[in-house]
Amino acid sequence: MPILCGTDFSPAAGHALLAATEVARRAGSAVQVVCATGARLHAAAFPDTSQGAGALAATRAERLAAEVARVRAAGVAADGDLDPRVAEDALVSRARSHDVPLVVLGAVGHSAIERLLLGSVAGRVAMSSPVPVLVVREGGAWERWRAGSAPLRVAVAFDSGTSARGALAWAGWLASLGNVQLTVCQVVHPAFENERLGASGPGAGIELFPATLDALTSELAARVAEVLPDAPVELQLEPNLGRIDSALIEFAHARHVDLLVVGSHQRHGFERLWDASVSRGVLHHAPMSVAVVPFA
Repeated sequence: MPILCGTDFSPAAGHALLAATEVARRAGSAVQVVCATGARLHAAAFPDTSQGAGALAATRAERLAAEVARVRAAGVAADGDLDPRVAEDALVSRARSHDVPLVVLGAVGHSAIERLLLGSVAGRVAMSSPVPVLVVREGGAWERWRAGSAPLRVAVAFDSGTSARGALAWAGWLASLGNVQLTVCQVVHPAFENERLGASGPGAGIELFPATLDALTSELAARVAEVLPDAPVELQLEPNLGRIDSALIEFAHARHVDLLVVGSHQRHGFERLWDASVSRGVLHHAPMSVAVVPFA
């Protein structure tokens, strides 16, 4: 089952290819590198003539071959393909119709104006893909993981929902590849949790009472053990009065997390336009790499 890696030959795509290659090497998988050639907006780099189109196609083919060679040089089987569709259609369609366990791509897609008008390629793929999508924002952590000089620090956003269990299971799979520090973070509202667990008194609305913290920790440990019974996992409860996505990002940034993993429900049409989900907020604002694990 090849890992699918999208590329537009940008620096961000190069970081994504590095991550995809290392995950594939550790998992004993292959990498399929895909360059989607369709454009939502007219590309001004080459004239819209047969000569310009031919030059662009030749350049893309050469650069794609170089990317495939880069993966193979790391000891990982790889092939490449130029797909005539736009990036999200090409990648999501392949994820649906092929036996693909993971899609990897860089956080930046195409021109600044296209991102402004249409949203990032990474965001559209992550919100539509039937398989986990790893969005890579920088390559340093993945290079250190590859070299064995530092563990990959992974944090999973967790709650009682089914999508969070899927995210944790995927993070556990990644940790099984070796040299991963795994933390499970649950953002909780002090007022709600204190009331639910029968604790009251001054400050109940803004902080977790000790008895509440102990009970929540036991609950979290039990739920995590149901998904990852044997994996070494650090548990963290984050009291928060505001947005959950912001709290997760702040936590991950303070802990120097390399990869933040979130679950996501698949949404479509107007529902997606109006959905201010945690996964979308994290994907849009987090400065570190993000993995979105879908639960349809």
